[in-house]
Amino acid sequence: MSSSPLGSDLKIIDEELGSDLALSPNGDLEIVKEEYNLGQAIINRLRTRLGELADLGHPNYGSRLYELVGEPNNERTRELAKAYVRESVMRDPRVKEIINISVRPNKDDGRRVDIDITVLPIGKSTALNIVFPFYLEVV
Repeated sequence: MSSSPLGSDLKIIDEELGSDLALSPNGDLEIVKEEYNLGQAIINRLRTRLGELADLGHPNYGSRLYELVGEPNNERTRELAKAYVRESVMRDPRVKEIINISVRPNKDDGRRVDIDITVLPIGKSTALNIVFPFYLEVV
């Protein structure tokens, strides 16, 4: 583990059929550090159902975004998504402040919303911006 307050972890890459660990050019497992690690961690937290890791000792890890699957892409749903993201991201102790969260419909896919999250990590003076696509319908 890194001694940095933002830490390091194995890098995860998204592929067509799911996610996998990334390999470096020399065949070792790739690592993400600092802000990249925090960004990856926030995305993983949002993808995980709240309480899903309770049996592993993390009952408050995850988000409630899954509750919105099947809901219409309207203002009410987008406001709920915003609230669920805020609730989830604030549980990460590496986030000093949430600067902004916006949820907007994707212009090319009506089933999807794009969630823009801007946070100030602890120990940093530069904000971190994360864009997270979320599908309201199973694709």
